[in-house]
Amino acid sequence: MSCPDMAISDALKAAYRNRWNAWLRRRIPPTRDIVLNQRRVFIFLTSHGGIFTLLLLSLFVAGINYANNLLLGMCFLLGSLLVIAMHHTFANLSGLRITTRGTVPAFAGEPAGFSISLSNPNGRLYYSLMLDWADAHEMVSLVDQPREVTLYLHAERRGRFHPPRLKITTTYPLGLLRAWTWLDLDLDAVVYPRPVASDAMPVGAGEADEAESSRRRRPGQDDFEGLRSFVPGDPLAHVSWKHLARGQGMQVKTYSEPVSGSDTLDYMAMPGLDREARLSRLAWWVEKLHQTHQAYALHLPGRQIAVAHGPRHRLECLEALALFEVSEP
Repeated sequence: MSCPDMAISDALKAAYRNRWNAWLRRRIPPTRDIVLNQRRVFIFLTSHGGIFTLLLLSLFVAGINYANNLLLGMCFLLGSLLVIAMHHTFANLSGLRITTRGTVPAFAGEPAGFSISLSNPNGRLYYSLMLDWADAHEMVSLVDQPREVTLYLHAERRGRFHPPRLKITTTYPLGLLRAWTWLDLDLDAVVYPRPVASDAMPVGAGEADEAESSRRRRPGQDDFEGLRSFVPGDPLAHVSWKHLARGQGMQVKTYSEPVSGSDTLDYMAMPGLDREARLSRLAWWVEKLHQTHQAYALHLPGRQIAVAHGPRHRLECLEALALFEVSEP
């Protein structure tokens, strides 16, 4: 095929795909909670169903040609079986309720999780439902209670990851027909920059940062800090036995150590690197400081996150890195 012919073919395919997607968006718009009905469920013959239909046609032609009532009776019997299978295959998808539950963030290059709930508000049982979501596949059935499923999709770039349409298919009970639907679930997973190890911490310059960090402390083993009530699981070596002997209850000694160096991760402290390289190194240091329970701040152009620590602070910093200079859809 010549280049002009290939270009025309590609243009026709693209036009058809755009018209199909536009029609599908009108038919099944994005949603977070949907109940399948006859407008949202499609049904057609499988390959086995096509062969079965050809068999019915052959029996009908032979029965008419030879005036054979036995062949006609067999044709009508199998035809009624096909009609009943069509009803049950459609019913195995119709009435199903799909509700979004949430997402699991990930780093670029890793799978991000998307959770949905399948329920049957009509009390009907659903068997052999195949969930196809990009490169994730899972077979589920609803026989007693709602089912929550988490599928993991590979995320390549940082930012907000909107997954493609979820395809739910069933060929129950005979495999002669296939009923399916394409759902655009209104879910977005946050994809963090891919962490890249760095030898030098990209700290922010300034006497204020150094002065503030020199006054802060973190849990450690160096200096006695105070007493707190005993919690099951605390090491007995840290119990203040003197206070216990005085009848003041069981208390535990706590220790701390000073935090050395600057606590500010600064985007501008890495000259010579492009945007993605800087974000990757900042993400690596956020993970490292979080694992060592060290408080830190994050400075990005246009946004500053104050000094803190803990899981919530980690997620706030990573999300800021993920959405930095990312245009919203």
